[in-house]
Amino acid sequence: MDEFLKVFGDITISTVAIIIVALVFLWKIYNIVKNHLIEKYKQEDEKEKKVQKIIEQASHYPEWRQQSIDIQKKFSDAIAAIEVSQRTNLESLNRLAKMIAENEATTCRYRILRFNDEILHDQKHTKEHFDQILDDVTRYEKFCAEHPEYENNKAVMAIENIKRVYQKCSNDNTFL
Repeated sequence: MDEFLKVFGDITISTVAIIIVALVFLWKIYNIVKNHLIEKYKQEDEKEKKVQKIIEQASHYPEWRQQSIDIQKKFSDAIAAIEVSQRTNLESLNRLAKMIAENEATTCRYRILRFNDEILHDQKHTKEHFDQILDDVTRYEKFCAEHPEYENNKAVMAIENIKRVYQKCSNDNTFL
């Protein structure tokens, strides 16, 4: 006990109070530093998780790039198929338009020949009827001029006769 008194015998209440205050101060500093280090660790851990996520995403890049290339190829193939289909449709549409135009020319020619037959059977017509058939003649001759492959020599004489009779009726004022 003497040893204890030698070491701690000079301690006064004020010294004990200072030591207690110092210990409390150290305890508070310790808690502040501990909380700061824990918060710093959490921030570093979160940062590390983000870096790992980015690295993981980067490791998927080749796979995603290949998916993108595959999708682009599918789109390119689909667009190419649409272009082929459009060309086919355009060709069909052009054939159909040609057929319709030829049918219209054939119909005009039929009306011209029919009208000429009526004239040859001495049937009288009005000026309006002549004007209508002359419109058909104009359309028919224009089509024939634009389409030399179309057989157009079937109504030449009928057209000449219709124009001649029209001129005669016009000069003599003998329309119906």
